[in-house]
Amino acid sequence: MVRQELDDTHARLRALQELAGAVNRDLTTLDLIVRELDDGHTILPETLQLTEDGYEVSFRDGKKIFIPFGKDGADGRRLIPVGVKDEDGVYYWQVDGKWWPDEENRIRAGGRDGVPPQFKVEEGFWWISVDDGQTFVKFADCAEMDGMGVFRNVDPSSPGKVVLTLWGGEVIELSSRFPFRMYFADPELRTESVRDTVTIAAGETLPIPYKVIVEGETEQSPVVTSGTDGVYLSSVDAVDDTTGIVTVQAPAEYVDGYIFLTATCSGYSALKMITFRERVITPAEPFITVRLGGGSDPKSIPYEANFDYVVQVDQEWLQAVPDPETGVLTFTPQPNEGDAVRECEVVVTPRDNPSYVCTTFRVIQGTGHITAQLEESSPSVTFDSETWTLSATAEGGDAVLLLMSPSPLSVSVPETASWIQAEIVEEDGFWLLRVHVDPETAGSGRGSAVIIRNQEETVSIKVHQTGKENTGE
Repeated sequence: MVRQELDDTHARLRALQELAGAVNRDLTTLDLIVRELDDGHTILPETLQLTEDGYEVSFRDGKKIFIPFGKDGADGRRLIPVGVKDEDGVYYWQVDGKWWPDEENRIRAGGRDGVPPQFKVEEGFWWISVDDGQTFVKFADCAEMDGMGVFRNVDPSSPGKVVLTLWGGEVIELSSRFPFRMYFADPELRTESVRDTVTIAAGETLPIPYKVIVEGETEQSPVVTSGTDGVYLSSVDAVDDTTGIVTVQAPAEYVDGYIFLTATCSGYSALKMITFRERVITPAEPFITVRLGGGSDPKSIPYEANFDYVVQVDQEWLQAVPDPETGVLTFTPQPNEGDAVRECEVVVTPRDNPSYVCTTFRVIQGTGHITAQLEESSPSVTFDSETWTLSATAEGGDAVLLLMSPSPLSVSVPETASWIQAEIVEEDGFWLLRVHVDPETAGSGRGSAVIIRNQEETVSIKVHQTGKENTGE
């Protein structure tokens, strides 16, 4: 029985000593919390983790703390509560609801002019120290106090804060709000959407608007700076205290990379990183020709991109409408009632960078009858689209004419003009007239015609060739 009593006594002593160590750790945690509050630091709400015995949470300056749950001791007995109380924005230590050690000599929490109280168990009593454990004063009988007495409750349910209730009833609020936030603003949509990844092309100069949202009172205005991975260059042009542009220069050959923006203000900082992925367009040609008939029939071509783009048309007679879901770009013209072929330039730009041209479409529309224009030729061959005259020097040469017609075309050359060869090749609904003129060796010059027909009409292209020694018409 004596041995059993000794074992029980030793067990209670070990339990009390463990309790004293736990209380001291809690008081150190409470002291750290007060220090963080005094420094104006807030917590990161996404780091709040519930454990079996309490909560873990990190402050924005990187400090991580554990806040344990309190619990009653045996038979309702508990440790006399030790905590802090706020007076005029300053926290002071209290023991059992009274200033410690007294009202005139109260000790400020947060490590400014002292250290948190410490407890130990000796000779069946609780002892307390206010000088970092150098000296202790007998405090209370262990038989009356054997429970946890610092944190009673942790409540994370309130938006923007975590509420701590100490055992004595005092309440401390840990705010998760930040005095300012930083966004990458989309000026087209006029939103404040966060953009962590953007597309960019090799060699592209991309302006990215940013905006700093100040939610609390700050002693200074935010200052925004940019950093880089060394591959992408960046610079910041502030419009005012809260808005500006970060300009990014991509390398000449595309590689993945990033930049980051840092906003600092009154001891706080916010960091945003932008990572880049390549702008991908199919087809990838920077210049594409689209040919339309003289009527109003639309024409759709495949066109896909992994980014949001804008189509700009510089003529009223043409509409160009993209359909990202089907991956096509549809061109719809008004009827061409004139006698001449007309052209329109359609430019595709990223929505977030209107000055950067991804693709230029050259849209050519024919008329309601046969029309022709020079596509390419030898230096010795020219074509006059007003008189429909193909002129060649004595050396002869080649020419390719683009023909447009509402119906299929055929071509012929008079039998007497064996020095002219002509053929029509259909290409994408249009016709290319290829004409070859042999060299003139007689020296007198010659002339003939190339005859073009469709179902409705017949037209001719006059062909003139000067002689080898003839410089006149």
